[in-house]
Formats: sequence, C-alpha cells, structure tokens
Amino acid sequence: MSYLQPPRLAFSGYFQADVSTVNNDPRHFDNISFEPYFQDLREGQQQNGWWNPVGTGIFRFRDAAVRSVVDPSGNLQIGQGDPVLSMFVGNAFDRASAKIVDVDPDWQLASNLYGLGITLVAPNGQVVLRSEYEANPFRDLWFGRSAAPGDSGASAMFQSVLTQLEWNLDGINSPFLQQLYSFSQSGTLSIRLTTYGFGTKYGENEFCYGKLIGAIGPVVAQEPRSFILGRRFMPTTRNRTGDLASTQNIGCFSAFVDQNRTLQLDLSNALPLADKYLIEQLGPMQIVLLKDPLTAQDDLIGPEAYYALASLDQTDYQQWNLSGIQSVPLHQSIYDVMNELPFALLSGPNQDGKSVVAIRESLLGLEVRSEDIVFRLDPNDSNANHADTTIYAARYGQPMAGQQLNFWVAAPATDTDNTPVSQPPGTTPRALLPVNNVPAFAVQFQPALPVTDAAGRVAVRLQGPEVMDHPREYIDGQLYTISYNFSGSDPALQQNFDKLAVLVFSTVPVVDNPTWNDVQPILQQYANLYPVMSQGLFDFSQKDQADANAFIMRFVLDKGINDPDQMPVTRDMSSAKRAMLIRYFDQVLESQGRPSSLLHMFGKRCPTRGGAALRPQDDRAAPVGTLPGKSRGPNP
Repeated sequence: MSYLQPPRLAFSGYFQADVSTVNNDPRHFDNISFEPYFQDLREGQQQNGWWNPVGTGIFRFRDAAVRSVVDPSGNLQIGQGDPVLSMFVGNAFDRASAKIVDVDPDWQLASNLYGLGITLVAPNGQVVLRSEYEANPFRDLWFGRSAAPGDSGASAMFQSVLTQLEWNLDGINSPFLQQLYSFSQSGTLSIRLTTYGFGTKYGENEFCYGKLIGAIGPVVAQEPRSFILGRRFMPTTRNRTGDLASTQNIGCFSAFVDQNRTLQLDLSNALPLADKYLIEQLGPMQIVLLKDPLTAQDDLIGPEAYYALASLDQTDYQQWNLSGIQSVPLHQSIYDVMNELPFALLSGPNQDGKSVVAIRESLLGLEVRSEDIVFRLDPNDSNANHADTTIYAARYGQPMAGQQLNFWVAAPATDTDNTPVSQPPGTTPRALLPVNNVPAFAVQFQPALPVTDAAGRVAVRLQGPEVMDHPREYIDGQLYTISYNFSGSDPALQQNFDKLAVLVFSTVPVVDNPTWNDVQPILQQYANLYPVMSQGLFDFSQKDQADANAFIMRFVLDKGINDPDQMPVTRDMSSAKRAMLIRYFDQVLESQGRPSSLLHMFGKRCPTRGGAALRPQDDRAAPVGTLPGKSRGPNP
C-alpha cells in the first residue's frame, strides 16, 4: 500500500528551494584557480556563480493546504466536509529549515531532502500531526515538461515515508484522520511530493519558489518506499530536451490497482505544462486496456483493439485538488485479464474512429527498480564503506521471481553539462574537467549477479574499495554512475536518470593533532562554494575568524547527516575530514578555555532552536506571482 491507495490525503501549495549554484560548476571546487567573481550573480554570458550564488540550501513548504481526501472505500471529499479539509501542510516549527542537496556536483539529477519535518496543522494552530520525511531523492526528473528554459521547465517527484509520527487528535472530529491514524499503526505513512514551475529569475517574486502537490497514504513494509511498483507507463521517444517523453510530450509515470479494484494513475509528473505551468490540453484522450500486448506507442488503432475504461482528466483542477491522481474503477472483466495486457492512454478518436496510442505500459509490462539510487561509500570508515538496498522486479505489477540482474558502470566521462563557457574570453574557469567513473571496478556488488526471490525482490550490497585515491584531484573522491537491469535480451525500459549514483570518498590519512595548515584547504573550498556563509556570517577560511567561532564550527560539523544544521550543506565531506576538523576545533576550544563539553549549552542558545511560534497561514491558494519575496532565515 502507498500514497496511491486510500485512505489518501491530497494537498497542494508551493515550495522554496533556495539552492546554492556556485557548486553547480565542478571547476569551482578547485581552490587554486578559483576567482572571486565565481561568487557573483550571472551577468549576460558571463556565468560567474550562476543564477543563485548566495543560496542557502533551504527547502520548505509554503501555503500548502489539504485539498481533498479519499476514504478507505474510495469515496472522495473535496473542498468542504471533513475538518481535515481546512488544514494546512507545513514545516517543522522548532528548528532550521530542511536542506536540498545533490550527492555530487557531477550528478545533480537526484537531489535529496534532509531534515524535512512535515506537520498537519488545524486553522486554530493545533499541530495535529508531526512527522519526519525519511531522506530520499527525487526521481523521474525531466527538463522539458514545459517550454520554460532550464530548471524552470523541469519537473520531478519525491516519494518516501513519514516516520516518528506524533498525533494530536484531541478535539478534532475528523473521520478521515481517524482512518488515516488507524492505517499508520506501523509508525509510518507514505508520501509523494511533485515539484515544478520553479522560478530561477533573480529579483522576481517567485524566485526560488515553485508549485508543490503532494499525497499522503498508508505504507506496508513489504513494498518499496521510494517508488510505486505497479503499472509503469514508459514513452519510447524523446522530446526536445532529451527526456524520455511521448510524441505528445507525456512523461513516464506509475499506476496501481488498489484493493478496491480501482486503477490509480499518478499523472502529477506526467502531463505537459502550458503557460503559467497549467496542464496543457491535448484534446480528447482516454484510458484503455490494449487487447494486443505488442501494440506500440503511436500506433493508430480502432475501438476493436482496446477496452475503453474512462476519459483522461487533463484539468488543472485535477492536478491541484486531487494531486494529479485519477481513479478508474475496473469492471470484473478487465480485472480478470489485466495481468497479461498493457494499460495505455489514447489520443482521439479522429473522424474515422481511430485513436493514437499516446503512451502505454513498458513492453511486456517489465519493471525493475532499485529502492535506493544515491549512495555514499567511505573507505575511511569500514562501517560506512558499504550500503545495502533492495531491487524489485515486476511484470504488469506482478512480482517476477527468478530474474537475474546485472550492473554496468558507465564509461569514463567528463561533466560537460555543468561546465559552460563564459564570455568575455578569459572568464571561463580554468580548472581541468574531472573525469568520472575511474578507476574501474572500485564499487563491487554482492552478489555480482543477484536473482530475485519469490516476491520479486533481491537484497544487494554495494562495497567500496579499501583505498580511494584522488582521481578528480580537486574534488573529493569519485562519482560512479551505474546502470542496472535484467540480464538477457529483454531489459526493462527505464527513465533516463534511473541509475545508481555512487560517491566514493578519497582516503585521508589520520592526523592526530591537526594544525591550521591541515584544515585550511578544506575550509577554503567551502568558503569559496558557499558565500552565504563565508560572506554572510563569517569567513571561516581565515584562521582568526574560524577560531573565534570554534563553537559554531564544532556544533555544525558534529551534526548527523539528517540534521538540517549539518555542515557542509552538501553532505559531501568524508568521515576522516570531518573528524579532523572536529579535532582541530576541539583543540582551539581547549586552548581558549572553553571545552567542547559546553556545546550542549550552545545548542540551546542556537537561534534556530526552539524559537518560532506557530503562526497559522490564511492565504491557502495564493498564486505564485503574489508570493512575497524569498526569505533566507529560518522558518517564519
């Protein structure tokens, strides 16, 4: 069970992703050739620090509200009725904002969320539910969903689970929340966030804001938490930006047949967008089950070739209020044959009664996907030099047992997508482009050729090398992109970026008593990459300023990866470097007569701790254009 199955809560609003862009160009990691203007805003053809050099890394919700609910029997309520329909979906109130982070500058295609607390709040300010979003990156990223250029045209979806649930239903007479509560006895809920319409024009109100639509539902441990293992719709063509998208520019998406024999299609990240990021109207379309499993995308077929199920809802009302999820009850006759036939969307019919197959399930209904797609392996720590995940295989949503899988490391390559040329001449970063995926065979899989069990699952371990040199020289470690699929001649069609991205940190010698000369190059790199800290707070690349703020440095370096206060925001520091920095600042604190044992007192005084009071929001559906300007501080 997942967010696609009832009971389901749908919400929508906006998100802020105040990403820093200095670190988007891998050449900016080179301390030697770094220029001060790499921290400036882009000017014309001079790229400088790109479009948001002073980004904080903050990710948070804004003006998100519950729009509809579906009870366990599949009954929809929207607008009014159950008290939950007047509630808001927001951030944690007692800490810093969550952070959005790439695993590596050479893989910016699976950004992750850390420290995201999600709350459900009644109009009177009562926090009905507190929860933690289990860190998981977005998937199904595509750049050509709308005609807007660059990141503004992109769309993606995050799926994960909410943990550490704290309910407070006192005085809340909501039948739906009682139902959802009863389905959360395992301590988790499933959640999906879809994000698009992101503003990247500096100075405009919607800068660093975008549209957010989400859904929350039940979860079961035996099913993947990061994707829907069900009916996977896969285009066989590409659009102008190279995305896997149909001729009508429909992206890949997943569907599921729930316990009520209802086909639940998640179209939140699939249908193309028109002006103002509204759903583009593609003309009459219908949802069908094809009678011939070999009918291809773009085939022209008559009504004798399919079972008609429903008209496709292409309204923005559906997108905004039902989280883009369309529910289609299935007749028993369809249910009896659906496990051997593909579902599809048809465009038409034309005047001759013929329709075009706009998109259909992948050939043979094959799907193979990994629970986790981003990994960090650290040869400096044997406990962190391996990672486990589960890979699932299915055919038309049914588990595939006895399937052998294989892995392929990508060929050595440079990151030419994130290393643009600047004008005028002489302003392009001079650092040589690092080469990824070398040395080969650094990441080993155990087993090397896994085979799925009776449930269509197999556990896999990724093992890092005992030693990793500095193959990219000025960037720590190495980035490996690894494809996976069925062995043999019938692979499953996968989304462009459905690969395993593995960052292997470099081996660093242990320094028992580090000096400033040992730690300065590390701090210099982060000072270069994050001017919001080095210029906005204090320049920790300078010894006097770093030492004077040793408490702060020690405080943020010692935080866990899921803590929103952790430094660096990018989580791209090995355990050995982190330990060396902590030892250095411990020494500084001791020399100042301020032992690190006093840090817990500092933590209580931290301005991002325990501060902001709850402030109910009253503008539940403000359009992006009316949002106030960005804020770089903690939660309002």
